[in-house]
Amino acid sequence: MRKTVTSLRCVPRYGYPFADVRTVDLDIRDTHDEDELRLAVQVFFSAIGVVDALYDIDVDDDGYFAIINDDAYREDWGDSLL
Repeated sequence: MRKTVTSLRCVPRYGYPFADVRTVDLDIRDTHDEDELRLAVQVFFSAIGVVDALYDIDVDDDGYFAIINDDAYREDWGDSLL
């Protein structure tokens, strides 16, 4: 089991004007599943004091992404893709 930094897209749940697509770097195993990603995202947001940020984890042609509650976007976290 090797740990690796994985960049995960975070998309807003509704997409209000103050919310944008961002990425976060997670330190997880190189072979991971949705449950491990969910836990890693929850730990990431807990560590920076953003409560209840994660709405869901989903997957598309580009891989896994996290759906983030729009209220979490009022805080400074991640790297914007804009």
